[in-house]
Amino acid sequence: MADEGNQLAETRARVMQRLGERQEPIPTPWPELTELAELNYRHKVGIIAQRGSREAKVGRDTAVHAARAGIPTVLYTGYPPDTQSEWLAVDETPNPTAALVNAKAEDLVNGQKPRLIIIERYERLSPEPQPAANLDDPADEPIDDPEPLASWADQLIWSVRDIRIDIPLLLTTVVTPEPDMSRRMSEWLHIDHPAMVMTDLCKPTLLVRRTGPEAVEARIEVDPHEYRTGERSELRWAPLNLQAYNSN
Repeated sequence: MADEGNQLAETRARVMQRLGERQEPIPTPWPELTELAELNYRHKVGIIAQRGSREAKVGRDTAVHAARAGIPTVLYTGYPPDTQSEWLAVDETPNPTAALVNAKAEDLVNGQKPRLIIIERYERLSPEPQPAANLDDPADEPIDDPEPLASWADQLIWSVRDIRIDIPLLLTTVVTPEPDMSRRMSEWLHIDHPAMVMTDLCKPTLLVRRTGPEAVEARIEVDPHEYRTGERSELRWAPLNLQAYNSN
């Protein structure tokens, strides 16, 4: 009976979504980020932080927080959080494919389908392997000219676009220099950098930089609400206290 109830709830959620009922965003540890990111419906959301910063752990922190709230969550990461939860499934596959992510969205987490998937350092995504050449083809048949190899950035774009799921997807990546919040990223990053590629895939794409012990500045690089693109705002963003999570 419990399984039937879960299935009915999931079906109702999908129907209501199609009918346009407001769906509350998945909570992050920071309410202002929750409002800005809008992790609901089928949104692909991207967050960029400086390498080695506390904000670079936003994927893990959000996964732990969502799981603690009872939200079935899948986290792709090379650095699993110490905090364990029955609502959190951690996948350490070094280079996941879109097919793997799509399949994972159908696997149950604590008896329910996931409601959020997070991929840290999303540039680890690998394109689907190409079918092997048919060695039985007659040797005297004309051979077509090989197609030019796609660029790394194009392969990354295709990998993300091949992720076809009905739940929010959070992607994260990092930049090495301190983020320049006064200019568009295209003015200080190479066009093929994962952070730049992210702007073609995620609405919104957020660039964040810490400005104080409990404050972060966020710049909206791309947003579904065009009027917000380029906006900068100060967010309250205290570091997540995982010890407190573990003790509860």
